[in-house]
Amino acid sequence: MSVRLPLLLTVLLAGCAAPSAPTSLSPTPTLGAQSVLTWQALRQGDSGRDVVTLQYLLRHRGYTLSVDGAFGAGTDSAVRSFQSASGLTVDGIVGGNTWEKLIVTVRQGDSSNAVRAVQDQLRSGYGYTAVTVDGVFGSGTNTAVRDFQTRRGLSADGVVGLNTWHALVTGASTGGTGTTASLAQSILNTSRVTLGTSSSTTNGNPRQNMLDTAAGRAVTRGCASNANCGLTVYLKKSMLQGMSDMSRSNSFYVTSIAGGVHSTYSDHYAGLAFDIGIWNGVSLSSPNSAHTAARNACLAAGSDPGQTFNAYYDPPGGHSNHVHCAWN
Repeated sequence: MSVRLPLLLTVLLAGCAAPSAPTSLSPTPTLGAQSVLTWQALRQGDSGRDVVTLQYLLRHRGYTLSVDGAFGAGTDSAVRSFQSASGLTVDGIVGGNTWEKLIVTVRQGDSSNAVRAVQDQLRSGYGYTAVTVDGVFGSGTNTAVRDFQTRRGLSADGVVGLNTWHALVTGASTGGTGTTASLAQSILNTSRVTLGTSSSTTNGNPRQNMLDTAAGRAVTRGCASNANCGLTVYLKKSMLQGMSDMSRSNSFYVTSIAGGVHSTYSDHYAGLAFDIGIWNGVSLSSPNSAHTAARNACLAAGSDPGQTFNAYYDPPGGHSNHVHCAWN
């Protein structure tokens, strides 16, 4: 996706320098009533990887707060202070305009809390375990950023600008007003979604993944090799919202979310994907019309067409006995 307008670039670049303290932030023009890009809205009560990113970015801007992944009173106070100083609506909700004021372009050679935010997303959110969260944008971080950009269809220049930040954060949310935890709890409560209770990963089965998310915890993810085992990830709100939307008029059985064995950089390990084994009572153990129906429902709920597979949209046949739906 192209960056919006030259004026937006000027505004974003003007806001890139971090102040020595929060009080040194001067009001700047707003980006408009609504951001053109769709960002993951965060507010008090939310938790997860994107809250960690938010907290690192606030620290980069000079605010003193814990980086714990929990959007509590301290984070809410910092967000409101930043919004006031930046000429934004002071509501404590981190939507598109607030995200786009907070983010700063980083590249190889930089050293900051903003770099830590990028590194944390890459390592814990997308499985780039060779990346160290040390705030130094070195060659290892550069390699991971370029690989991430390539996989997301972005210009692989190693520069983390607007579009790369948008891809790192859960920017493709389908909306919804519930918190991540409340969405997980609503999925647990509905009889239309059956969550599998087995997995090759200890504590990595779909039901346990959902229970952990409802409790505000990171979930146990699987791994493609022994070197990547033992990691956790927060399930993304966009994926949970999609699953919830699909359950309004369909019933399905989820065989995998973050656990199990998938490809090294699978969206499962980023908390962005789930697999469906039974769709409206029809088993997907072999190719049939329910494959197409399930895939279409995922797409209607906002899944990424390029990462939503079944027996008919996956030439290698790797998803011949289930439907894989992923959000980006």
